[in-house]
Amino acid sequence: MSEEMKRGYSNPGHSGDEAGFEREDLSSRGVFAFMIGLAVVGVVIYFIIIGMYSFLDKYERSQMATASPLVTSKGAMSRVVTQDYMDQRFKENGVPMLETNERGQFRDFLMNQENQLNSYGWVDEQAGVAHIPIEHAMELTVQRGLPVYAQSRADLGKTAPSNAPAKKRAASKQ
Repeated sequence: MSEEMKRGYSNPGHSGDEAGFEREDLSSRGVFAFMIGLAVVGVVIYFIIIGMYSFLDKYERSQMATASPLVTSKGAMSRVVTQDYMDQRFKENGVPMLETNERGQFRDFLMNQENQLNSYGWVDEQAGVAHIPIEHAMELTVQRGLPVYAQSRADLGKTAPSNAPAKKRAASKQ
């Protein structure tokens, strides 16, 4: 057997007692130069893209036609429009108001509904129609029962509601 086989490895292309690894590695100077070059190229590309987008934006704005001949630039407006001014103008013209605070208006609507469901008040005072709290109305419905109307043709003349469920309950309790 040869000397190489006795040592346990073969190194084709090399003969003798040379070591089996490369003696030249990448220098740290080369790695740092590549990283710095990569960073510089990245910054240059960033500024090129920013410049290109700003140029295209300015070009598009200069080529746009105005949506309406009545549209003026911001500097041409001489008055300041406030919410109070708009509310007053809408009320004077009799047109419906636009929503300005959707969440607040919806919350107020729900609170008004909740207050009406849980309070006493008049629906039509002249006609004697009132509303009562929903809990009290449910208790009265349980006590009095729901009105039942006749279903047959013979009973068409009798349309007065009866308290049949309440009578059945009263009879079952006795």
